[in-house]
Amino acid sequence: MSVLADLVYLYVAILVADALLSWFPGQSPQLRQAKRIARTLTDPVLAPVRRVVPPAGGLDFSVMIVVFILLAVARAL
Repeated sequence: MSVLADLVYLYVAILVADALLSWFPGQSPQLRQAKRIARTLTDPVLAPVRRVVPPAGGLDFSVMIVVFILLAVARAL
């Protein structure tokens, strides 16, 4: 497996972590910092997708779309 594919899988893990962290209210400073870091890393990629596919019924499908695209890219590498 290439290093680039490994980086793509790492970014997918960060996207999933960001999605999971959004389910929890930020009570502790560590949780708030983890959310801030995850958002800083994922928002530049998710924002353009969110403009094309806005949340439907309160559900944000942009994470799922980006993950599927990145996994297809990683498999191609």
